[in-house]
Amino acid sequence: MSSAVASGGEPAKNVVGTWQGTLVAGPAKLRVVFNITAAAGGGLTATMDSPDQGARGIPVDSVTVNGTSIELEVKRINGAYQGTLDAAGNAVAGQWTQMGKPLPLNLVKGSGTAAARSGDEASPADLAASKEAAQKIAGTWNGELTTPGGSLRLRVNIAKTAVGVATGTIDSLDQGANGIPISTITLKDGKVRIEVNGIGAVYEGTLAADGSKLSGQWQQGGGSLPLDLQKAKAE
Repeated sequence: MSSAVASGGEPAKNVVGTWQGTLVAGPAKLRVVFNITAAAGGGLTATMDSPDQGARGIPVDSVTVNGTSIELEVKRINGAYQGTLDAAGNAVAGQWTQMGKPLPLNLVKGSGTAAARSGDEASPADLAASKEAAQKIAGTWNGELTTPGGSLRLRVNIAKTAVGVATGTIDSLDQGANGIPISTITLKDGKVRIEVNGIGAVYEGTLAADGSKLSGQWQQGGGSLPLDLQKAKAE
């Protein structure tokens, strides 16, 4: 259960809602969502989502509002947020601190639908390219990444959402990391681009004429490695 201390009347009321922002940590871009609600007995309660890491509903232990100052404490991940609410009550400028390391984090107020997306809205061209990907490359793709530390088997799972765009996850089988959320998937002129913001990775590949293979490069941490993906046959 999270607790809340609120003072200042109107500012405390203004913070109720869904707040979203993006943390930039090196090559990784991580969306952060705070869901703040009014508690039945008074005060405020909240949860935190990290969509790019597949984490949702993380309890916020305390929500403190003092005038335009907002503080949130998330003990489970050793994190805390401090920010200042703007005059319109629609944005917060602040800082996220985790394990003693501070990073700038600005939040904007939005709906649940908006919070599920990245901070930047997709352009019409990217939206069309995502729908193209959903139509032509949905399925399971397998490949092997050869790194200095050894080979890593990767599985890319691509699906079509109810609104027709591409969505998916990546499994790193040899590292036991499954369900890593893919941020964007696009297909333009036979070129596929897959962004995995949670781990700061990008895959760019060329789709074979028969649609069964992708040949390209995996980019992460400033380096680039060849990676070919083969589409698994539907069971």
